[in-house]
Amino acid sequence: MSHSTVPRSEFIAEIFAQAADLSGEDLVRRRTAKALGELAEHAFAFKAATLGFGISKPVGDNEPFDFVVNAGHRLWRVQVKSTYSAGKSGAYFFRAVRAAVGGRLRVYSPADIDVLAGWVMPLDVWYIIPVAAFAPRKSIAIYPHREPEAGQFEPFREAWCLLACSQENVTDNRILIDRCPASDGVSRQPCPLKDVLANLESKAPTRR
Repeated sequence: MSHSTVPRSEFIAEIFAQAADLSGEDLVRRRTAKALGELAEHAFAFKAATLGFGISKPVGDNEPFDFVVNAGHRLWRVQVKSTYSAGKSGAYFFRAVRAAVGGRLRVYSPADIDVLAGWVMPLDVWYIIPVAAFAPRKSIAIYPHREPEAGQFEPFREAWCLLACSQENVTDNRILIDRCPASDGVSRQPCPLKDVLANLESKAPTRR
């Protein structure tokens, strides 16, 4: 069957299924760092657009973020990171640094981005982590292969609801995910992720 006769959604799913066969060390050996970064960006754009978010990408590479995500009620500056194999400790890691003027690395801050979207490619798992939850750390350790309570950032696993949540109860019918209860105009339940975020902010290392 030619690609022209296959529904686009099935064709894209086939591409990701083939990519999954090149997970971990094998994938890293076959791709440059830039190619791996581009693969993660493509994966994020596809995932976010599938959920109904509007996706825009800055022209050029001068911004500290990869995408601007339109959730209807606000715009989010999103930096995409990826990891392709676990370390010796069993954890996966996202680097939370970027190149600055002169080639020196600097940590991300709320002045740079709003959210880090991290992709664990071998497991096809996403972490949607507000910058306030990890800044000024240089790396983020996550444990998607363990129980959710195993790591401090596990509450942000697949937390796409953070991008859709609006305290003003603004509705965007394009977004097809479960909304945060804090956005529900009826129940107004507190958002558990906001409590996690506040706790992580209070424990964040002091910037030197």
